[in-house]
Amino acid sequence: MRIFFQELKNRRVFRVAIGYAIVASGLIQVIGTVLPIFHVQDWVQQTFVVLVALGFPVALILAWAFDLTSRGIVRTPDVGEHSANRRRVLLLAAMGLVIGVGAITGYWAWHPWRNAPAGSSLTSAVLPVSTIPEKSIAVLPFANLSDEKQNAFFTDGVQEEILNDLAKIADLKVISHTSVNQYKSGVARNMREIGQQLGVAHVLEGSVRRAGNRVRVTAQLVDARTDATAWSEQYDRDLADVFQIQSEIAEAIVGQLRAQLSTQEKEDIEARPTRDMPAYELYRQAKDIVDSYTDAPDPGATLRQAVGLLDGATARDPNFVLAYCYATRAHDLLYFFDLDPSAAQCDAAHAAIETASKLAPNSAEVNLALADHLFRCHRDYAGARKQLELARPGLPNSVPFFVLSGYLDRRQNRFAEAEAEFAKAARLDPLNPNAVNLLTDTYVLMRRFSEGLANYDRAIAAGLRTPIIFVRKGIIQFAATADLSYVRKALAAAPPDLDIGGAETPMRIMLAMMNHDYDGARQALADSPRKDFQEPDFSFYYPRAWYEGVIARGQGDRDRAMSAFAKTREILVERLKQKPDHPRTLAVLAQVDAGLGKKEEALREAKHAVELMPTTRDAYDAPLVLQGLAQVYAWTGEKDLAIKTLEQILTAPGYLTYGYLHVDPAWDPLRGDRRFEALVASLGPSKI
Repeated sequence: MRIFFQELKNRRVFRVAIGYAIVASGLIQVIGTVLPIFHVQDWVQQTFVVLVALGFPVALILAWAFDLTSRGIVRTPDVGEHSANRRRVLLLAAMGLVIGVGAITGYWAWHPWRNAPAGSSLTSAVLPVSTIPEKSIAVLPFANLSDEKQNAFFTDGVQEEILNDLAKIADLKVISHTSVNQYKSGVARNMREIGQQLGVAHVLEGSVRRAGNRVRVTAQLVDARTDATAWSEQYDRDLADVFQIQSEIAEAIVGQLRAQLSTQEKEDIEARPTRDMPAYELYRQAKDIVDSYTDAPDPGATLRQAVGLLDGATARDPNFVLAYCYATRAHDLLYFFDLDPSAAQCDAAHAAIETASKLAPNSAEVNLALADHLFRCHRDYAGARKQLELARPGLPNSVPFFVLSGYLDRRQNRFAEAEAEFAKAARLDPLNPNAVNLLTDTYVLMRRFSEGLANYDRAIAAGLRTPIIFVRKGIIQFAATADLSYVRKALAAAPPDLDIGGAETPMRIMLAMMNHDYDGARQALADSPRKDFQEPDFSFYYPRAWYEGVIARGQGDRDRAMSAFAKTREILVERLKQKPDHPRTLAVLAQVDAGLGKKEEALREAKHAVELMPTTRDAYDAPLVLQGLAQVYAWTGEKDLAIKTLEQILTAPGYLTYGYLHVDPAWDPLRGDRRFEALVASLGPSKI
């Protein structure tokens, strides 16, 4: 053995082994980063790792047998007897193989695919420590230590403002509100696990005690990789100084993480949102309402409540810029979703954002609010994008920014860019169902179902367990395969009252109608307290009467169907009085008129809607409007035109998929037609 190890040294085998290990490690890191960008399957990287490991003993044997000299590659002469040299080569090969297999085993045990769910992508949301940015942080909910428990709302505000200040620092990765708020205070926290789930190296936690006009805030920075406290501080001040405390904590964290802080960023985090605490508390209440309006049984009433609170906040503090920004958003949402499509809503939004712009013309938050206003009230996508570019430097960690940017990209037929923006939002808010849904939704629009499902699997692996994710996953599986059992199982496992945005009730209705259970379909509709419901596109509210008509039509109850469609027509006509020539409303009105037997009116309305909404104007809404025309053709006996229109729709990204065409009763008039059946068969079922 002494001669063997001396020969290893003489033949430079050790040097080759070290060099091979360094190069192989670098290649694996590069491949592990590059391949997921191109959505390459896990087995490709796994095969590469195995081949690299098995190449190790080969490299050792070649290093033993050959040497690189000034004369080129030459064979190294053997030492001693031939049989002894043969045993040494076999021993060297065995050693190399053991080391290679050990490396494979260790890498496999360490890699996140080990615990990933079936079908998930290599780029799991649960990141290995080596890939987590050093300058990354999650600000967890602070504990409320006040004697008056109603001060919990105040405590939440302290945590949120610290988070908002840190999020303005471009040199940091800061996890957004929805994800960090999953980790409630008052319970034991596993910091290592939280860091892994959120993809951050550091976690900030703390507590707030408010008593009269005094406040005590404690904060502690923890290195989530080691569970060690990196910094802690306690602040005892007057209540009026709470915003200064938040800014001081944010600046202390920036220093601890050695992040770069520009002059503008320092000014931004030191700026006070308001000097009136009651106004701030009104704003916080309204903000929570606006951020969660889709969960409300009556979104319109909820948003109007938020407007009232924000008006109260700006009445107390006429210089409260953020309150004006959120008032703009509340008015815009009421208008955009036809919850109150009157011009008065756009006028009120315009007045609010104009005031904010005068107060803070260079504010990134104002630019973002103005971009959202131009998008929702005026469909001015170019103008909205200009405002976003002005806002971008000041909102490096803003999930609403990336979400709105993705919305605009989809409308402007830039789906690859939309995918990238929604992916950024999901990385900054990995436990936010809306952020995760938007990325998956974009994959669905491009009919890349497997990638959409893998995105959900990553979120689930990171700890997202909200029922809506499992229901949406079932809907995608149905859309790809036409197998309704996926949706049936998901809805059966979900809370019976789950109806985010009113989107689950239509699925329950479809399930019942596919089984010819029309009483069950009516019961599903009756079980929801909502007046309006969203279908898979989540951008248009259908009146309750529409589903009453669809159910009656499917059952063959002509009188009930005519009555329900007539009621739906009244609602849509009223909307059009307030928002004339709105393409989506016109397209649905055309379908209603087709149901009422008004063929000529239906065709005229549907064609006009298509003229108003070409793909060049809006690549997201155009296929939905065109789908309305296809349905009118189908319901009025124009099969040839219906099939041609469907063929046109399927050439672009959209929600029309194999599953819906295969089972949705809306397309029953086309079933049995050879061309329609061939079209449906060409789409799927897709492999998932």
